[in-house]
Amino acid sequence: MRFVTMASFGFLAACATQPEPAPAPASPAPTRGLGEPVMESAPVDVEEYVTESGRTLAVERVKDFLPFIDVAMNPQAASAQWGMPMEDHYTRLKIETLNPKASDMQGTASGAYTNREADRDYRKESRGWLSRMMSSKTVNRTLLAEFDLSRPDVKATQALFSASFSSNRQDGESWSTDQSLALYATPWFKVSPNTTVTTKLRMQLADQRESTGGSANVLGALTNAATLIAPTTPLVTYFSAPALTDASNYLDSSVSTLFGRAITEQSTGTMALKTWDGQPLLVVYAAMPDARDIRKTKDRDMLGGWAISLEEPIVSMFTRATQPSEDGSAEWPDYSNVNGADVLAFEMDKNLSIYTYIISNLGLSDRIADLNTTGDPDLARQICNRIDRGLTGDGGFNAWDAAAGVYAAATSDMMTELAQGVMTRAETCAAMARYHKLAGSSDGPNV
Repeated sequence: MRFVTMASFGFLAACATQPEPAPAPASPAPTRGLGEPVMESAPVDVEEYVTESGRTLAVERVKDFLPFIDVAMNPQAASAQWGMPMEDHYTRLKIETLNPKASDMQGTASGAYTNREADRDYRKESRGWLSRMMSSKTVNRTLLAEFDLSRPDVKATQALFSASFSSNRQDGESWSTDQSLALYATPWFKVSPNTTVTTKLRMQLADQRESTGGSANVLGALTNAATLIAPTTPLVTYFSAPALTDASNYLDSSVSTLFGRAITEQSTGTMALKTWDGQPLLVVYAAMPDARDIRKTKDRDMLGGWAISLEEPIVSMFTRATQPSEDGSAEWPDYSNVNGADVLAFEMDKNLSIYTYIISNLGLSDRIADLNTTGDPDLARQICNRIDRGLTGDGGFNAWDAAAGVYAAATSDMMTELAQGVMTRAETCAAMARYHKLAGSSDGPNV
């Protein structure tokens, strides 16, 4: 981008046309306070940009104190008036590279990229045997993306790029390069009226001259360790959220310790999640310094860019089939081909299915046993409401999926025919009323 020193141009033009100035009068005696003369401001660098309406504006250039990362936010991607409302829907954060080579199947298959000159020269980074004998050296350059979600409260950290080099007399020399092309930063999560996401893009650089030596692929080892403790459930629930946060904290704290004496650049932004229009929330473009001197900001190696966006929202975790709402203004889930046993087998956490949650965590086994023999409508209402609240609260499900869970429980082997007859009535509770509103709900899931 070109920057123009507008004030300098004006000053030179004035000097070329004005006559020889008259002798200046004698300077007044020095004064104190408000009477002191004002110094002229230095010329200001300005840059031009074109607005959406086509106007060209010149604004003062803002100094860039983050030489290795550039971040652009697009709040309209999550709050546009014309977008799809996300409340009570599920979405997840995804990251995709903007490098054209990553999606050029034909160019990659032809060998065009492999045959061109390499961008990383291991020979230049290498040190001689005498240098390795005298001292050890470990250089790590890493780009991290950290996400803090509010409602649900969960944290996730992903490594977008890392390049490492280790040189010491014990292990010799080793290099490692890791790049993320496309990944999901979080599992699915339910969007509430007050859901926000805070994104931190962080470049961490370290040059440890006194390292005792070790694997160059330190970040890869940390990432693998964090993956082992991360949850495997598809939905963020009360039970799985702590494990996801623990994995993120482990990676973040380990990297912070690894780069304790280092250069760190970070850009942070927060936005509310209201609507979805398919556009990226953020775009980050990054560069990294030469491994021989991480302090050098000139002649940077460009890494490319990544787009952070939201997956297209879905209305159910149990099915992708939808049907129009009663007034046709929205889409409702269609559970007509959903097996009730599959709903109850859905994992809320490792070794914790919805079925187990209802019986054990909600402590409803005794009440269900009483309902199986009495068919008491009031008891059925209590059980129905308790399951509904548990699935929308602890389970992280939306209102429709909670209703499907209640219906699946009501028609399962945990209840007798007498209890099922009472539980499945629309007037029993709000969840069952919601379920009966769905087109074709009279048949229910295939049990």
